Amino acid sequence: MVVDLRSLLPLLVLFVTLPITSTLGSLPSNQNILLQHTTSGVVEGFADNTTISGVPLHKWLGMRFAQDTSGVNRWEPPQPVVPELGAVFNASEYGPACLQGRADGGSGTAIQSEDCLRINVIAPANASNLPVYLYAHGGGFDSGASSDVKIDGTYLAARGIVFASYNYRLSLWGFPHSSEISKSNKTQNFGLLDTRAAVEWLHANVHRFGGDPKKITLGAVMQSGDVAQPMWPTDSQLSKISSKLGCLTGDGQLDCLRKKDGSELRKVLLETGAQFQPVTDNITIWKEYVSLYTPSISFILYIKQTQAGHSTRVPLLIGTNKDEGTLIVEGESTAYLDDIAQYSKSNNLNFPHASLSILQSLYPVPSKQYPTAYNASAAIWRDAHMLCHARNLAHYRTITTITGTLNSDLSEQLQSSYYGPVWRYRWDHIASNLNSRGERIGAFHGSDIRFVMGQWRMIVLSPPYVPATEEQIKISDLMVTAWTNFVKGPRIPGWKRYDPKDPETLAILGTSTSGALAGNHTEVDAVCDYWNTLLPTFPRVFPDCGSWVC
Repeated sequence: MVVDLRSLLPLLVLFVTLPITSTLGSLPSNQNILLQHTTSGVVEGFADNTTISGVPLHKWLGMRFAQDTSGVNRWEPPQPVVPELGAVFNASEYGPACLQGRADGGSGTAIQSEDCLRINVIAPANASNLPVYLYAHGGGFDSGASSDVKIDGTYLAARGIVFASYNYRLSLWGFPHSSEISKSNKTQNFGLLDTRAAVEWLHANVHRFGGDPKKITLGAVMQSGDVAQPMWPTDSQLSKISSKLGCLTGDGQLDCLRKKDGSELRKVLLETGAQFQPVTDNITIWKEYVSLYTPSISFILYIKQTQAGHSTRVPLLIGTNKDEGTLIVEGESTAYLDDIAQYSKSNNLNFPHASLSILQSLYPVPSKQYPTAYNASAAIWRDAHMLCHARNLAHYRTITTITGTLNSDLSEQLQSSYYGPVWRYRWDHIASNLNSRGERIGAFHGSDIRFVMGQWRMIVLSPPYVPATEEQIKISDLMVTAWTNFVKGPRIPGWKRYDPKDPETLAILGTSTSGALAGNHTEVDAVCDYWNTLLPTFPRVFPDCGSWVC
């Protein structure tokens, strides 16, 4: 059975407040503003004067923030680019996507390479010290690219921010899960290290593009963030690749595989169906990360010690779509049976220790809310993987009392350094022109992206090829306003700051063109009482047979 990895784990990098360390000199005032010196070398962008509302923009696309990751750099931390003396990089086109773990990685992945650690910057032509929004593309860590037309940040930048997006290594190339690496006590979540490198590059260079390096937003906006996926046993997936290519397992396996061409690796990856995802290594991802959401003393001290208060005193915008699970279970055969018994133990759900009797009580089939097992299965996946994940993050960032045996001075100090305002939402927009499956899949996973990015013009280009309505255009405009206002500071009408004690502080988006509507998070989150009994023990390692029911 296939593990579904379509949703993106949230990246908990919030605001960057490190000092600027670049020693590059300022360009002369009469220098072409599109020609900029960066830590990767000189880059030349282009002027885009054809955008909405007559807002002229400057764009720099496909810039390297780290070296080619093929050969000796494969499965190594990202290496800084060594600028080539006298060279000028043409930053007029998106760079290649990273090698994909799927046959069809989606829009923007037609050209793939291991020389893929590229970053894009879009800014108003007169930008100066503007807040910066760094966007991480989705795809479940095995697909996707910053060159996806749906996430082009043109329309966000036109609202007065600097928009940036980047690629990071995926699948086999980003998360090999090798015993050789684990024995060295180093992380093998290279895709996450790529994110850090992109943030550091942007922090060192964004002032040259009109951005404020002290105001970079990344993980402070979390759209449909999933919990971590269960892992395959160490080496189990990598061995599928190496055995096909004549590389022995154990010591020397990675060096052997480094000599293979990336396209050859991808061909074998697709043939074998091997799967790779972020590894819980207690270096970049902690086994206890879900249980750490509880307001325990150890969690607060951990945050205080490791983050030094720098990444926690910031607002958080977090939310999910009303029907996150529909597309996820669409290809799962157990979701179409008469009941949820088999789905509850499927790899698609990945919660093998869930109680069937409790699930049947919470998600009764047939019922008015869940007429079929498909509806119930989709809701189960949504709640276990995304809804309760968002609820927990929002809840524990906004509670006002730390329980435990801390003295009052330390308690007050930790509260002031950790807690920050949260703005929580749910996307409820349902329309027949957003997917060839029509309205039956509801407000599905990813359906909000084109609206948030102002890319409603893209709706007509995909099945069923029906243009956006006037209402959808206005909803998109409101979403662009909401997201850019969050980056800049203000909010939109009707969106109240999240308060666990006030049920009406869940903003419903996508159904009004003038503002957010009030939702009841107490009712929506009721199922989390059960899922939170399981989340502290998640994720788990798959059995050797590869199935929870073997």
